[in-house]
Parts: sequence; C-alpha cells; structure tokens
Amino acid sequence: MTTSALDPSTATEKTDRKKQLTTELCAAIVLLCIALPLNVGVAIASGVPAEFGIISGAIASLVTGFVTGSSALVSGPDAGIGVLVFDLVQQYGLKNLGVIVVVTGLIQLAIGLTRSAKWFRAVSPAVVNGMLAGMGLIIIFTQFHIMLDDKPKSTGLMNMLLMPEALLKGITPNEGTSHQEAAILALATIAVAVAWTRWAPAKLKIVPNALVGIATVTLAAMFFDMPVKYVTIPASLTQNISLVSIDSVIAAFQNPEMLGAAGMLAFICSAQSLITLSAVDDTALRRGGLYDRELIAQGVGNIACGAIGALPIVGVLLRSMANKQNGAVTRIPNVLHGILMISTIICLPWLLTSIPTSVLAAILVLTGTRMVLGIWKSVKTYEKRELQILALTAVAIISTNLFTGVLIGFVAALLKQLYTLSHLDMRLETQRNNNIAILHMRGAATFLQLPRIESMLAQIPDHTELHVRLDEIRYIDHACLLNLVQWERHHRGRLVIDWSRSGMQFRRYPMRTSQLEADLANQN
Repeated sequence: MTTSALDPSTATEKTDRKKQLTTELCAAIVLLCIALPLNVGVAIASGVPAEFGIISGAIASLVTGFVTGSSALVSGPDAGIGVLVFDLVQQYGLKNLGVIVVVTGLIQLAIGLTRSAKWFRAVSPAVVNGMLAGMGLIIIFTQFHIMLDDKPKSTGLMNMLLMPEALLKGITPNEGTSHQEAAILALATIAVAVAWTRWAPAKLKIVPNALVGIATVTLAAMFFDMPVKYVTIPASLTQNISLVSIDSVIAAFQNPEMLGAAGMLAFICSAQSLITLSAVDDTALRRGGLYDRELIAQGVGNIACGAIGALPIVGVLLRSMANKQNGAVTRIPNVLHGILMISTIICLPWLLTSIPTSVLAAILVLTGTRMVLGIWKSVKTYEKRELQILALTAVAIISTNLFTGVLIGFVAALLKQLYTLSHLDMRLETQRNNNIAILHMRGAATFLQLPRIESMLAQIPDHTELHVRLDEIRYIDHACLLNLVQWERHHRGRLVIDWSRSGMQFRRYPMRTSQLEADLANQN
C-alpha cells in the first residue's frame, strides 16, 4: 500500500514545519536587533573597543549556541559582567583581559565536566541578589556619565557621587561641549522605549523597546546632524585582536591575583548563567545534567572569546526571554543571529557608526534600572537579616569593587548562618496552680546549648508537666531531645513536646517509658 503525495497528514506536517521555520527566523532577527546594539554598548561600558562586543556576541552565538543543551538560553556580553570587566581592564590592562577570560573558561569547563554545577545553587539568594543589585546600580551610575557624553570615573562610588556634576553639565549650555545635546538624545531614547513598552499595539509588541528607542533617536540625530559622540568601528573587526599565548595562560595560573580575578569572573558568569537558565527553561530542574552542560558550553565560549582577547560571555536574561517569547523551540535562532550579526557588520557597518553613544548608554541605564526594580520586587518577602545581607553586598560592591563586595556578602551570609545555628532563645512559663510549665524555644538547639537548657530545666519543680514548644525551632539535635527525655525520667514529671506548627505530629511521652528515648538510643 502506497501513501498518496496528497496525504493530508503529510501536508499538515510540511505546513507546520514551514511555519515553525518562519517563527525561528523571526526570533533570530529579533535577537539580532536586541544583541547588536547592546553588544556594542556593553563593550563601550567595559572600556574596550566596540568591535570586541560584536566578536564576543558572535562567538557566544556560534560556539555556545551549538554546545548548549537549552534552546531558550542565549549568551553574549552582558552589562552586569561589563562592570567587572571594566575593573579588570583598569587593574590588569587590556592585554591581560583575554588571559583572564581564558582561565575563566577553563574553570567553568572543569566545573561542568566534574558535574559540580549544582553547588552554585547552594549560594545564599541574598548574596546573589545583592550582587545583581550592585551590578545594576553600577551600570546606572557609570552609564549616566556616558549618556551625557561625559567620561566615567574609575570607581562606582565616584560615579555615584559625581552624578550631580554630570547632570549640571547636561542641563547647562556650554559652548564647545556636547553634554546638553547628548542629554536630549538620552532622555528621548528612554522616553520612546518606555512609551513603546506601555502603549505599543499588541501586534507590534514583538519589536523590542530598546530597538525602537535606538532606531527612532538615531534617525533624529542623523536628521538634525547632532554634534555628539558616535560609535566608532574600525575598517577591520580584527584590527585590535591579539591572540593569547599558552605561556601567558600558564603564567596566569601561577599568579594568585590574576587567578583570583578569573575565579571571581567564573563564579559570577556561572551563577548568572544558571540563574538565567532556571528562569527561561522550565525543564532545567527535571533534566539532570543540563546545568553541567551549560557550564561546559559557557566555558568553551569563554575560552574562544579569551583566546582572541574579546569580552567574556554569559547567559543573558533579556535576550533569552525575547527568544522564548518569540516562539523559539530549537537552537536555530541562537546560532543564526550570530551569522546575521557578522553579515550586518561586514555589509552595513554604517548602521552602527550612525548610533550616538549616549543613546546606547541610555538603554543601559534603563536596563540597570529595571534590573534593580526587578530584584526589589523579588525580595519583598525576605526576612530582615537577609535584606541586610543583600544591602550590605550591594553597598560594598559600589564602595569597593565587584570582587570585594561579593566576598563581603559571602562572609556576612556565613556569619549569619553561624549565628542562626548557634543561637537559641528560651522562655519559661510556670502555672503553679496546675503544676504545668511551658518552655518556649526559638532558634537552633544543639549540644552546645545543653548547659543553658539544663539550667532552665533545673528551675522546674519535680512532678511537673512540662510542655516544650518547638514551633519556632529551626533545628534540634538528638542530644537536646535526649536531655529533655532524661529530665522527664529523673524528675518524675510528664513531658509534652509540641511541634505541630512545624508540620510534625503532636506527641505525648509517658513518665517512665519514653518511646522518644528508645528511638534516640536506637538511632545512636
């Protein structure tokens, strides 16, 4: 029996395939429109030539796009990582950036191959969100100066403190400078992008607000011939590329400072990539090795980027969400947008050189603002101490640098955890008429607290019915439980342990034959 060429099921399959291919192509074009100007903006913000951002974006697409196990995640240079890159360039020079990025990639590759990616999920969310908030604020403070055609300062703190001075330059006419014109273009870019987000027709929402803002204001700048700073691209993309030697990579492993910088960059890139992966790929938790495979992909990509001295790459939330929202179900848009990016730069370089740097900086300021606001919304349910760690991490990053700030956050989170595991509050209530005592415990009851627990129990008369409330206890070890049971036996009282609010069953233990004591003895 033969199948007819006009079989309805076959025709439907072909139609669906064409429809999906069209969707994938549209998603690739949207990714190109988002990634191309932002790659250039991130490069400028990082203090490196603009073409470095384009090269890194293309490598992220063509290399990482093939290796990654997720069709949703899109990698490339990121404004947050640009904060750290700026510090690295200031400290080690542009010639050593590639070496550090190669070592970063090797560290990520090792983590992925040893299946250790899961340990990044053990990092305190307060530290991670504090890191992201600090990065977002530094993006705002640094790009604020660039969007006014002013020169950014060497530290995040100085950029923040000198924002009023930059603002004054932007609102005060001064012959021979472009601050005021740049400020007008920047404000117009933000206004157009925000307006597009709020009031664009539903059918046109697919067009990114950043692209609309950049395109609209760039056309206006060209029409009025605005005397501001523009993006500069060399005639050859490879003009500033310098290959990294194996000897320099080996030397970096022997240099504690450079190795530490690469380790911090690897941690931040890996953490952000895995956070983004969890946010955009619903199957990430169910697919066992996806996190490890993603770090392998990121490692390979960063080795390739570093080998030619380009920017590090990371999984980027904005691009990944756009890719997912535009219907991508394969890796085709990810890879294809890199091919389109290189083709555009080769065939139409004037597109980028027509963009004012203040326009790109304005989009990055908007990105940083949304980043900080998004984090603020997500941490409203945090307890007070977690918020304090988040704020401390963010402030430390702004005041010092990304490496030191994250380290301070880690130490604060560790001290908080040690305090939590070693702190116990106890309160004793006695009802002498009913011969009842109630012991409230809150915190962590470990063997280190046994002297205090025994002192509290010593205040209770014999033959008393003791109710122990554990509903606010975080942890109680066997030594403390056994101590309570022994009090019951030695003082001929009656022990009632109430842990019902902790999801455990309310249990009563008789005076002489304690099942709990037997259970504890068996487990020991």
